[in-house]
Amino acid sequence: MRDLLKPISYLVLFVLLSNHCLQAQSNTITTGGDAQGMGGSVSFSVGEIAYSTYTSGGLVIQGVQQPYTAIELPITLVHFKATVISTKQVQLNWATASELNNQYFIVERSSNGTEFRKIGSALNSKGNSVSTQQYQTWDYTPLQGVSYYRLRQTDIDGKTTYSNTVKVSINNLEEGQLNVYPNPTTTVLTLQLPEAATHKFYLSIYSEGGKLVKSQPITTNQTVIYTASLANGVYLLEVIENGKPVKSFRVIKN
Repeated sequence: MRDLLKPISYLVLFVLLSNHCLQAQSNTITTGGDAQGMGGSVSFSVGEIAYSTYTSGGLVIQGVQQPYTAIELPITLVHFKATVISTKQVQLNWATASELNNQYFIVERSSNGTEFRKIGSALNSKGNSVSTQQYQTWDYTPLQGVSYYRLRQTDIDGKTTYSNTVKVSINNLEEGQLNVYPNPTTTVLTLQLPEAATHKFYLSIYSEGGKLVKSQPITTNQTVIYTASLANGVYLLEVIENGKPVKSFRVIKN
């Protein structure tokens, strides 16, 4: 009989101890206040992760506190865009959904995407706003080729944030006359480029079947192409910048 009572006694003791000391883990609490329960009450604060032990009286006797920081951004940027209008005009547009203690904006430009310099003057912001605000400025001296823009925001205490970087490409062949002559040709063809377009381009000539028959760098504004060795027919002349065709001509060889 004594041997039979032993396991029962151990079981009763385990249940009593379990009721006396319970462990609980909660998730991150993002508010504060007092929580009431059958066993007692507990106060909690913003950001608390509680690893708590409760006694039969409902008292918290241990816990771990995790810092919780709420950060308000100075602006909520809807978009930032750079649009090439011409080889001498890039339009910069951006919009904010809200602003908090914002002071001004500055547009910055880079030729390599790493080193940025400001262009133009600072543009004053609305300061504080909870409605959509539209902004616009211009770059009247844009870089030729590929360039990058970003927006720098500064608030009233001098802190700054940056927008995403946007990329544009300006082809300096867009302005000025670009032409080949005479066309049709017999022995010589001349490629005329604008004054600004030098030392950056190549030309390639393809047969009607797509075969490359001639290729050479363009180093002056007037490039002479000798065509006497070409068979009579129709050819495609391409002007190429950085491996991409920017202008093409249909040339007839007689």
